[in-house]
Amino acid sequence: MLKKILILLCVLNLVTFAKIHSDKSKINVNREIIGDWIQRIEYSTSTFKISGFGNRELSYKIENFGNIYFFDENGTIEELIKINNIELISSDGSANIDKNNQMINSSKGQCNLKVIATVNVNGNTRLGGKYRSKPITLVIRDGKEKNEEVEIEINLELNVIRRLRVSTTPMDLGVGVQGQKMSSNQGTHGYLKIEGEPNREVEISYPENVEIFNKNNSGSLKVKVYSPELGKKDDEDYEIRLTSRGEGRVTFVGEVRDTKKASPGNYSGELKIKVRYD
Repeated sequence: MLKKILILLCVLNLVTFAKIHSDKSKINVNREIIGDWIQRIEYSTSTFKISGFGNRELSYKIENFGNIYFFDENGTIEELIKINNIELISSDGSANIDKNNQMINSSKGQCNLKVIATVNVNGNTRLGGKYRSKPITLVIRDGKEKNEEVEIEINLELNVIRRLRVSTTPMDLGVGVQGQKMSSNQGTHGYLKIEGEPNREVEISYPENVEIFNKNNSGSLKVKVYSPELGKKDDEDYEIRLTSRGEGRVTFVGEVRDTKKASPGNYSGELKIKVRYD
């Protein structure tokens, strides 16, 4: 007698989720400003990736936000520098951020995020040096598995530097006769005085040839300008390092090499110098 054997084939589907994790656990964001006027600074962290959550919904919380002020290098609170707002955003649209309910949703199982913070600086000439916020902690949790979470520590840093102040003295090319080479060596060199942040590199740009004009007619002369103290940075810019007291002094030498066709009279013109931090 034949026995009929019935074989049942069951297909089992199993879906597993990895633990949520982040590719970064600590982020420092640095900004540099001149701090003697009122301004609003925006900080943006680098992008960090959260993955391993499938299509589950995540919740998030920004903790330790009760400390809204920055602190100086001695740990003293600086009430002129204040965090105004901080929020989480999707850096590339890979997630929907519900800011009211503080939820993150992405069907891709991973998302790229950023933290954006705005800081108000109540400008004051006494501000200077490095300032830092207390650590801000972003906690991201699995919406269902409450024990699954990642923490990212964010530190905001602000370097407040002195405003550049410059002053100049005029260049005098002296008195000469037609056909004679003229130079500020026979008169007075021009000088540039710079005051700013100690030990900082400063970029200086100026035209190497300047035209000066006869006050009595339309005649003009070309003046070759150079500075023996400046180091060449590139085709257009020079550089100098300020001292530990934040000071710099630059000499400008002028030469007129061709005066054969120069009309008699007094000549004058302008040398425009641009000074900025590197």
